[in-house]
Amino acid sequence: QGLVPYCNIYSTFMQRAFDQVLHDVALQNLNVVFCLDRAGLVGADGATHHGAYDLSYMRCIPNMVVSAPMNEPELRNLMFTAQQENMGPFS
Repeated sequence: QGLVPYCNIYSTFMQRAFDQVLHDVALQNLNVVFCLDRAGLVGADGATHHGAYDLSYMRCIPNMVVSAPMNEPELRNLMFTAQQENMGPFS
């Protein structure tokens, strides 16, 4: 129907959903945009919430486009690109 789902999620929870992303999205090359929050070392959230492996584990998922915007304008452009037709999974 032309809608693109956006999954906004803490990085640490995405690590726990790795199998679902792989099997239910990536292998089917579905247009789903994953927006990860709390990437890297996050200080006050504690050691269990560090997103230190985001880029590493997302890069090994087939068909996944991995991005890391450096500022708001770049994020805006990436969000526009991600929702384009036939982009496949995008993070």
